[in-house]
Amino acid sequence: MRCRRTLSSLLAAALAAAVLAGVAPQARAQSVGNAEHAAVETEQQVGAAAGLVDDAIAERSEIETELAASMVRLNELAEQLSSVSAGVARLQDQIGFADAELLGIKADIETQAVEAYMTALSVPGVTFVNSDDVEAAMVAGLFVGDVIATGQENVDQLIVKRRDLEVLVASFLADQESVAQLKAEVDEETEDLARLYEEADADVAEAIREANRSAAEYREALSAVDSAQAREAEQERQDEREPPTTTTPDTPDETSPSTTATVPVTTTTDGGGGGNTNFPTAVERWRDEVSRFFPSSRVNEALAIIQCESLGDAAAYNPYSGASGLFQFLPSTWAATAPKAGFEGSEPFDAVANIGTAAWLGNRYEDLGQGFWKPWSCRRVLN
Repeated sequence: MRCRRTLSSLLAAALAAAVLAGVAPQARAQSVGNAEHAAVETEQQVGAAAGLVDDAIAERSEIETELAASMVRLNELAEQLSSVSAGVARLQDQIGFADAELLGIKADIETQAVEAYMTALSVPGVTFVNSDDVEAAMVAGLFVGDVIATGQENVDQLIVKRRDLEVLVASFLADQESVAQLKAEVDEETEDLARLYEEADADVAEAIREANRSAAEYREALSAVDSAQAREAEQERQDEREPPTTTTPDTPDETSPSTTATVPVTTTTDGGGGGNTNFPTAVERWRDEVSRFFPSSRVNEALAIIQCESLGDAAAYNPYSGASGLFQFLPSTWAATAPKAGFEGSEPFDAVANIGTAAWLGNRYEDLGQGFWKPWSCRRVLN
């Protein structure tokens, strides 16, 4: 096929590029710039793969059009061949009828000649055998000759008719052979087109698979960009983090494994965390929302957990675990808990939904006797 070799070579080149690019995003994901550069490269591969899909589909469409036209021609030739064959059969039947009619006429001539001769002999006054009346014998002979001549005319006409039929049969047989040959050629053409269509269909499938692979690599590259940006943002938060401020000198600084944040916490002696605590502005801004969902004895504790988990950033995201939002919900935990807390369809980056779901989850664990803050590793900052 005219462009199959080119298409196959393009597919091979794209596949080779995809294989080379498959490890590149991971190796270059250490910085946002490198990750973005890798994303641009994979985006170009996606465009190239999409072009291959379009080319493969266009070629298949062209073959499909040719195949449809070939099938139409094949059906027309089949009908024509059937018509010619039926004409041959009809002519052959007519020749058979002519042969039968010819035999019948010949038999009739013989019968009529005998009857005419016998009739001539039976005419009064005519005696052919042992008769000296030559004239009467001649009359009888002429009478029989007329009968035979009339029958012969019919025979001659029928012979001409039969000859014409034979000529038509020969012509129809020639047409039949010609149509049959054309049909055989179209059959072969159709078979070739069907084979090419199967190959083109396979090319389309391979091009689509390659496009899917390129799209997957592009998504991975975009994820690498997001991860690099998240790491960079996290580093900036750590660099800009306020120094710890506490009201109790004996309160130790703790580090959360999810954000490596230094958490200042001061609690009252009632153990509920309900006393006044100085939190950074980014955390303190959520006090009113926390007070809506948590009992007053848990408000400062909740703010301390927020400080440990996300530094008060509602858009905080851990690229390694997928933990998101103020209380850093894992995707699986969020999916199972948020609907039960009344926030079905909400994102974990929705601060109100995140706080409300955290309050529901803490109450649930407390009802089970496992401790209000058990789901969070940052609970250690409350000790």
